[in-house]
Amino acid sequence: MKRRRVWLIAGGLLILIWSGVAIVMKQTDPLVSWPEKVIALAEEAPWLHGDEGTYESRHLYLDRLITNQNRLDVSQRRRLREEGQEVLDKFFTSLTEEEQKEYVNRTVDPHLDNLDRGLKLLPTEERKRLVMRMRNDLKNLRGRTPDGDRLSDQDREFMDMMVSEDPVLFLRAAPLKTKMELAPVLEDLQSRVQGLRR
Repeated sequence: MKRRRVWLIAGGLLILIWSGVAIVMKQTDPLVSWPEKVIALAEEAPWLHGDEGTYESRHLYLDRLITNQNRLDVSQRRRLREEGQEVLDKFFTSLTEEEQKEYVNRTVDPHLDNLDRGLKLLPTEERKRLVMRMRNDLKNLRGRTPDGDRLSDQDREFMDMMVSEDPVLFLRAAPLKTKMELAPVLEDLQSRVQGLRR
C-alpha cells in the first residue's frame, strides 16, 4: 500500500513538472528561433501560395520572419544560408521593392553597424588585414557568378573603397542586391572582428 502511494505521488509530481515544462515551452516559443523555423516561415509565406493578403498582413508576416532571423547567432545564420538559401532567395524575390528594402535594412544593416564599431576599435594594421581578407572573400564570391569577369572593374573600385578610410560607408550606400550578396561576407567579417577584440 505504501509503495503504491509513493508511486502515485512520484507520478503526480512528474506530471506536474512536465506540464510546467510544456507551459514554459509554449510561452517562450515565440521568443526562440532556429534556422529551420526561419526556413519554414519563408516557405509558408501566404503570398507564395496565391494569397496576396493585405499590406498589413504582409508587413506583419515579414516582421515575424525578420525578427526570427535576427535572433539567430552567427553559426545558426551560417547554417541557415547552407540549408535554406534557395528558399530565402525565393522569398526575397517575392517581396515588393519596399519590403525588400525593409528586409535588407533590418537583416543586413545591423551587421554594418556592428562591423563599423568593431573596425574602429581595431589597430590600423589589424583592420587592413581584415579588409584585405574581406576583399579576397568578395573576389571568391564574385568569381562564382556568371558575370564575374565583367564585374572585375567594379570589384577593383570596391576594393579601393574598402581599403579607404571608411569601408562601411560604401557598404551602406550599396544597392540592395549587393548588400544581400555581401551579407555572408559581412557576417563572417563581423565574427572575425569580434574574435580579435577578445
